[in-house]
Amino acid sequence: MTSVNFVNATLRLKYVTGYNEQNEPKFATKTYRNVNGSHSTVDLVAVANAIASLSSHTLDSISKVETTDLS
Repeated sequence: MTSVNFVNATLRLKYVTGYNEQNEPKFATKTYRNVNGSHSTVDLVAVANAIASLSSHTLDSISKVETTDLS
């Protein structure tokens, strides 16, 4: 029988930092490590939006990347 164990999570905020000559967006990503696995999606989105409100750039996307141990 296999088990899945949470190891860690990372929250990534992707910002639009400007546009190039072809009017395509340029992006920058800010990564926050050691996110607790017990936080709900609603909580993470609220925190990400609060952090993004401190930036002068427009928030494009929010990602949560989880690492798990399969054994």
